[in-house]
Amino acid sequence: MALSANKQRMARGELYTAFTPELIAERARCKNACARYTNAGEVPRRKLTELFRE
Repeated sequence: MALSANKQRMARGELYTAFTPELIAERARCKNACARYTNAGEVPRRKLTELFRE
């Protein structure tokens, strides 16, 4: 999978534009995944592992 120019710059620690549609969507996806993991409650370890992999 080819990384966008902004993601390549970000990975190298250089200045990049943080508010591109791609990066905004990735941050939203991560925020939702973290919320699902945090709010999972008492679920089996396997389910936590699945949530973590998201």
